[in-house]
Amino acid sequence: MRKRSASAIAGLCFLTLAVPARAQNFQNGSADTILYGNLRLIASPVQLFGTNGGPDRTGGAFRLGYGVTDSFDVEAKTAFFSGFSLVGGDGRYQFLSGETSVAVTLGGHQAIIENAQDSTALDIAAQVSRRLRPRLKVYAGPAFSYESIHGVPDSGFSRWYVVPGFRWGFHERFDLLVEGGVGLNQESPSYVTGGVAVFMPVAAGAHRHRD
Repeated sequence: MRKRSASAIAGLCFLTLAVPARAQNFQNGSADTILYGNLRLIASPVQLFGTNGGPDRTGGAFRLGYGVTDSFDVEAKTAFFSGFSLVGGDGRYQFLSGETSVAVTLGGHQAIIENAQDSTALDIAAQVSRRLRPRLKVYAGPAFSYESIHGVPDSGFSRWYVVPGFRWGFHERFDLLVEGGVGLNQESPSYVTGGVAVFMPVAAGAHRHRD
């Protein structure tokens, strides 16, 4: 019993120190999925604001996705910061399109930490987009992650965000994406990011990128 209590206390202390260094998704994106047959590469710098006394960090996030259908895509995702990196993937399904679009995303990631235990997370998000101009859309939605640290008993914790942003299609194959993640609890460091998405048709009959 004493050994179990000591392990729980050690795990709690480890979690308290490690949480500020870990991060949820970046470049959550709008409700517009990648159209069938297109690859999409997103690259964006990220400014991460520390919580619980943790330092602010500047890094980069990258996503590579493919349009399986016009309403479903899959993406690999990664991010790099001093002291830790992130790697994972997710799938997005759009069940309403048009002037207003709605989508849900389900995936996961692993945080790889220098000089500490790694962690694994389940990621769930929803997005609502609204067209303001022919090539301009604004979007927002909630994002949730449940994360646990490898080898640390009872170390699970949750992250909650509200993620607003906008997408501007300044070219048929290029989008500008700018968004901010507003953390809703102490385990959720807020962030701001802006980057460029590049679309490349790779399949026969690939559909034209949305405006």
